[in-house]
Amino acid sequence: MRKRFFDCKDLTIEEAEGYGTAFIEMQRDVMFWIADLARHAEANWPDRLPQVWPAGVSPGLLSRTSGVGKAYPKEADRQIDATYTQYMQAAGKSDRLEVLASIIDAGQTSDESRKHLADERKGESRWTLAVDVNYHLHRHWHSGAGVEAASQVAGWVDRTAKRLKDKGLTDVLCCFDSPRNFRKELTSKWEHKYKDRPPKDPELGQQLTLVRELLEGHGFCCVDLDGFEADDLMASAAYQFDGRITLLTQDKDLKQCLTAQCNILLSVDWNEDDTSGDMVPEYKWLSAKQHTEEKGITPADWTAYQTICGDKVDGIKGAAGIGEIGAAKLIQEFGSVAATIKAAKDDDERIRPKQRQALIEFESIADITRQLVTLRTDLELPTNTRI
Repeated sequence: MRKRFFDCKDLTIEEAEGYGTAFIEMQRDVMFWIADLARHAEANWPDRLPQVWPAGVSPGLLSRTSGVGKAYPKEADRQIDATYTQYMQAAGKSDRLEVLASIIDAGQTSDESRKHLADERKGESRWTLAVDVNYHLHRHWHSGAGVEAASQVAGWVDRTAKRLKDKGLTDVLCCFDSPRNFRKELTSKWEHKYKDRPPKDPELGQQLTLVRELLEGHGFCCVDLDGFEADDLMASAAYQFDGRITLLTQDKDLKQCLTAQCNILLSVDWNEDDTSGDMVPEYKWLSAKQHTEEKGITPADWTAYQTICGDKVDGIKGAAGIGEIGAAKLIQEFGSVAATIKAAKDDDERIRPKQRQALIEFESIADITRQLVTLRTDLELPTNTRI
């Protein structure tokens, strides 16, 4: 046994059996060891986590294992002879230990138990709330909350989830930006870089660490993935979740996710009832139908629209001189960025001369701009999102 190498040439079948059993048990155990260490490090040294882990370790791996470890916090919870994958599959269920026991009794492999649990979920009515934590924390911070921002956001999310749970909410996913951002790397050589903003206030960074601890303390699943933004995680959840999903954000980028199964909760304002004194929520929702009627652009066309008009908030420059109204009209007329640019190059009279020239000049960066405004939907997310 050497680093990443196991010499099998002289093994007997009996020796191979012994090693095989030991390796599989270690593979399961080591994931829980990582989980326990990740949770301990997050609780005790939140500002020094890079010192605990080797360079290049995936934050997503740590987040997922930590979540599974949290679902089975006691050593006694981990005595069932299921695979780590099966522990992960059952992590979001309130009766997770009984589910694991039934899997073992049935002699199911990881693939068989995955299919069985998926078939069970088809009959369930699930509804998840995906929260852009970075957006809301920044909003509270810059509105003057300061060092109270983390506790205010965590309390606000907790109140909202509890009230929506009474309406059928089953899952919550709290999403965070990764320090590294693949979109910034795409524009690293551009004069106008993606989200080119001043360095973050150190205290704001501490608030981000604290709000995660507080949200996890409320029992919510928190996740970040190296290189990606909270928006990408939410879009992946919207695409992959097997039920209804609500995105708690005001970020217009997420409008591309709106479908019959996905809506956006733009805001939740809590006000004291004059009669009862209770704090009562006021919700502001956005559906795919509402968005199309208000903007004249369907959610499916949102990325094409944003590619042409750009996004001033994120420092994304679209075609010069073409704003939101002009971009909307072009997409309504031609249907896509490529078709719009082709029409400009063909001197289509439906496009004004100045717009034609701007679109022709824009062609060289159009594909990168499209990548900047298009959210990822294929990211691997944790499954322990039940509340």
